[in-house]
Amino acid sequence: MSKNVENQVRSESSIGVIVSLLIVVGFLALFYLDPLELNVTLYKVLVLLAGLVIAGFVFFKSPQGIQFSAFLKETKIELRKVVWPTKDETIKTTGMIMVAVIIVAIFLWIVDAFFTWAVQLLTN
Repeated sequence: MSKNVENQVRSESSIGVIVSLLIVVGFLALFYLDPLELNVTLYKVLVLLAGLVIAGFVFFKSPQGIQFSAFLKETKIELRKVVWPTKDETIKTTGMIMVAVIIVAIFLWIVDAFFTWAVQLLTN
């Protein structure tokens, strides 16, 4: 009995996502096929944006949308906890990385030159 209830809840919870995807596909088809014969691109874009807003509203009312918005809220809270580097730390770290990249590039250039020399020596 509980499996039937779980399957029914799962199917009901995915209906909102499916409807929002159908709305997006429908408005994209409306945009490209242009059955309303809107010759001005601005009107077509506005109709498309309206469809995306409607699809977003439908999605965020579904259980997956509610979970996604809760995830976004938690992410925002976690981002507040991040300790961002100061300007001086960023400049110093960027400088060290640039120096390391230059050193590795020179090393690879030397290795490439050696292998080019060795191949030319063997083929001639």
